[in-house]
Amino acid sequence: MLKFLRMLFKRREHKRYNVKSGTFVLVAPGTDGERKVQIVDISMGGTAFIYNGRPEELEESGVINLLTEDTNIEKVAFDTVSDTPLSESAQPSERFRRRGVKFKWLGVLDKVELGKFIEAVSTFYK
Repeated sequence: MLKFLRMLFKRREHKRYNVKSGTFVLVAPGTDGERKVQIVDISMGGTAFIYNGRPEELEESGVINLLTEDTNIEKVAFDTVSDTPLSESAQPSERFRRRGVKFKWLGVLDKVELGKFIEAVSTFYK
């Protein structure tokens, strides 16, 4: 019960922001070439994005690139926090999924670069 209450009232460590259209994650799954997918939201701690495919494909890569028309951040290491289907489909390979990822260690310069990226792409605080 106590664990449930902590989860219920736990605040996020970082503010999360919705992003402008045209803000993407470039993923390189192990089986296919690179795919560009839309970011849903982002924070200094991680991001969420929508993709089509199997969760196992993204785990093989372990890195993503964040990009817009004007800027990009390459080879950001991540750990998956959540990966859920958005809708039911007959074929698992045809399902759209929402994946939440936590950025792994970021150096001081990486954090500055990420902060500038978020400032450039964010629309409003969630």
